[in-house]
Amino acid sequence: MRPKVETTCYSYFNICSEGEIQYGKGLVAAENGVFNPDDVTELLGTEPHWKWRAGDPRKDGASTYGFSSWSACRQDTPVDDAHEQCLAIARILKDKIPALQQIKREYNVSLQLVIVPVIFNEKPPVLFFDKEIIDFCHATGAEIGIDTYVCDREPWLRMLFCRLRKYRR
Repeated sequence: MRPKVETTCYSYFNICSEGEIQYGKGLVAAENGVFNPDDVTELLGTEPHWKWRAGDPRKDGASTYGFSSWSACRQDTPVDDAHEQCLAIARILKDKIPALQQIKREYNVSLQLVIVPVIFNEKPPVLFFDKEIIDFCHATGAEIGIDTYVCDREPWLRMLFCRLRKYRR
């Protein structure tokens, strides 16, 4: 008997250089879009789960990042409820709104609340944004991004997806 594959979802907060996609280079930071992620960590007092600065080598070692990025506050539970995950992120960062506003003023960056549902067997997660989440996004100028993956029923695809996600970072 094959193991049952369930829909999962995780969410996180991201600060990323604004820029443009250039052929053969990917995202290249706009003027004043490059920032030091360590400065963001210090200002917010929150450790990121991943970060890089424009010019840092990519994991493949063949190229460098053309933009800066800082991501934190990853929420993995409840696995089927993006609303609860986003609410947790908004509450973690609520007292850091002035610092987030400062970052937006100083650098040409985007702030995003990112939701990543991985849908198996056509069962989507709960996707709902209440007033508290909307107020947080409004106060910080953050956008809400949904990076959706719809997968086949086969468990081996889930394993492949997880390996590809690790490689992309």
